[in-house]
Amino acid sequence: MSWFQDDAVLLDERPRETVAEGVLLERRSLLRVSAAAIAAGLSASCFAPSGSQSSNDAALAPTPEVPRTDGSLDVAEFLAEMHPRAQRYIASGGEREEAYLMTIGALMARLQTPTPDQARSAVMGFMAEHPPVDGAMEIMLVMFQLEAGKGFTHHDHRDYNGVVLGVEGSAHVANYDILGDDLVPPKGTTFQIRQTRDDVLLPGRFSSLATTRENVHELIAGPDGATVLDVFTFLPTSEGSHFMDVESTPRDAERRIYDASWT
Repeated sequence: MSWFQDDAVLLDERPRETVAEGVLLERRSLLRVSAAAIAAGLSASCFAPSGSQSSNDAALAPTPEVPRTDGSLDVAEFLAEMHPRAQRYIASGGEREEAYLMTIGALMARLQTPTPDQARSAVMGFMAEHPPVDGAMEIMLVMFQLEAGKGFTHHDHRDYNGVVLGVEGSAHVANYDILGDDLVPPKGTTFQIRQTRDDVLLPGRFSSLATTRENVHELIAGPDGATVLDVFTFLPTSEGSHFMDVESTPRDAERRIYDASWT
C-alpha cells in the first residue's frame, strides 16, 4: 500500500499508523505532497520479513551503551536552525551537498530525544508558519518505530537526500551506489549496485545519503527493534523513492557488487 495519493494531505488524524508489518509510522506534520513524493510505490512486499537474510544480518550482538545526543535543541529549535540552511542548499541547486549533510548531522547530534507528541506539535507549528509552496516540500521530519527484523528493503531517493538518526534500539543500515552513468536505470533492466557501507545504527549515531552518493539503502531493525528519526531535504526535481529487488548472492563478492532491478 502507499500512504500517499495525488496532492495528498498528511493529516494528524492518524498520528500513528502501521504502514507495513512491523513498521509503525509516527506522523509529524500536516503536509501537502504530490504522488511523486518520497514514498512512491511503498508496498508490503517492500518490507523485509522476519526470516529474511536482512533480518539475519540485523541480529546484532548486544552492544555497550554509547553517547546519545547532547539534548541542547528541541525539535522546534532544530527545525528553526535547519530551515534556512535547507533553503540555501535548495536555492543553490544542490551545491556543496556533503557540507550541507554534515551540518544537518551536527544539528541532529544536538537534538533532545522527542516524544511523539512533542515532535508532532513542533512540526505542526513549523508547517503552519512555513507551509509548502505550490504543494512542494522543502524538508520533512518523520519518525519510524520498527519491530525486530522489520524495516525497509533496498530503495533509492531520487533527487533528495536524508539523514537518519538512531533514537532507540539498533538497526542494520547498508548503503549502495548505482553503477554506471544513469542513476535511474530503465525499468525492466538488470543493473548493478555496489555496497559502500554496512553499519549498525545506535542511539545518537546517524547515517546519511546524498543525491549521487550512496543514494540506495536498506534499514532493518535489530533484535530489540528500533526507533529512528529521518530528516529529508527535497530538490524541485525530487521524484520519490522506488524499491528494488537485489540478488542475495553478489556477482562480484570482493567488490560487493550485486545485480538489481526495480520492483
